[in-house]
Amino acid sequence: MRGSVLFRIESDPIARLWSGVGELVIPADIVEPSPAPYLGGGQLVNIPELEQVINGTASRLDITVSGVSTETVKFAIEEAASIKGAKVHIGNVYFDADWQIDDVEWIGVLRADTLTTARQGTTRSITLSIGTDYTDRSRAPVAFFTDSDQRRRSPTDRFFDHIAGISAGTSRRFGPSDSGK
Repeated sequence: MRGSVLFRIESDPIARLWSGVGELVIPADIVEPSPAPYLGGGQLVNIPELEQVINGTASRLDITVSGVSTETVKFAIEEAASIKGAKVHIGNVYFDADWQIDDVEWIGVLRADTLTTARQGTTRSITLSIGTDYTDRSRAPVAFFTDSDQRRRSPTDRFFDHIAGISAGTSRRFGPSDSGK
């Protein structure tokens, strides 16, 4: 079965892009309330494994479209601010032997982070960086849960009182003690 990738960015106005050439009208479904035109994105240079971000093993996904026009680059620069934080629906469109749409399968909803443009020689490209709601760059990559850290956040919270007694390779029983019987 032949297929292509769909991107629907819920900015204002909604941006719709597919990994083919020309315009493709996607029928109404769970994401699109009515038939909607998707614009061909030029040459998609980089689409990493989507499963990594959707299943939570990668922090972000960078999608690069190369060979875009000057007008598209200008539009991307003007609209970059409105894209930050927008929902990004990613899907696959499948075609039959006559290149007619056979099925549309939406595989994930992520959040747009940054939209950047680049030029290498005469080739212009646009890169959209997206991730889940939990992969924005404002969060620390490593978190420590210690009693003193928690007391700084909430002085009366005793949730982490016994965390120092837990070390790797050991377990601690939580809940009421059986020794009182």
